[in-house]
Amino acid sequence: MGTNTDPYQLSERKHKLTRGILEVMLETRHPVMITTKSALIVRDLDILTELAKLNLVKVAISMTTMDHKLSRKMEPRASSPARRLEAIRLLSEAGVPVAVFASPMIPAINDMELERILDAAAAQGAKSASMILLRLPGEVRDIFREWLLRHFPDRVRHVLALVRDTRRQGL
Repeated sequence: MGTNTDPYQLSERKHKLTRGILEVMLETRHPVMITTKSALIVRDLDILTELAKLNLVKVAISMTTMDHKLSRKMEPRASSPARRLEAIRLLSEAGVPVAVFASPMIPAINDMELERILDAAAAQGAKSASMILLRLPGEVRDIFREWLLRHFPDRVRHVLALVRDTRRQGL
């Protein structure tokens, strides 16, 4: 769950669709992998703990930065870095296998934080990690360029050159 979108969107607080899906997963003993940026996942700790006892669940918490201000720029509706680390701790303490996804890493924006993210997540109980370098397919390039101009106008050319060099993409 979360491959195309985070299952713990803001509307999940009200509608509890993800919780309902997890209940079905537990009832049918079906394995599930969840990727989220939201600390709301701890609301479902009771079900996740039961799934973990049956070795049927893995959770990945996505973290792009440890800096609260940068986090607000990159993911304005996501849980703060501190709340995500707390979620890692609570899940891990409950026996739920947790990984951290340090993604996307953007050259000259947050890539210098990779080790800090991994160390902080490991200290809270994350057992594995992965990282994905920023990808800019199709129309996402223009959206990203606009975001850079709004938040980091002094770095636009440098960041785009680094992305181009690392991905060999025409920007």
